[in-house]
Amino acid sequence: MDGQFLFLDPLWLDTHLLSEGAVLILREAAAAIDDGRLSAFEHEIADMGGWPPGLERLIRSLATLPVCAPVGTRGTA
Repeated sequence: MDGQFLFLDPLWLDTHLLSEGAVLILREAAAAIDDGRLSAFEHEIADMGGWPPGLERLIRSLATLPVCAPVGTRGTA
């Protein structure tokens, strides 16, 4: 599994074997979700030829999760 990553879809409980490139896109998509700019990121992906196989559903799953405080900041209010 050198250069590949296993990711669990939190809604469908499917596992995805992702390449290093797909992980980079996933990381950028997660940042776009956190920043509230997922729609703009999706347009960028479409302009570059679309999502890698299986990644769009995974991003949609992540986008439906509730927003949480960053790790290390919980309970510090």
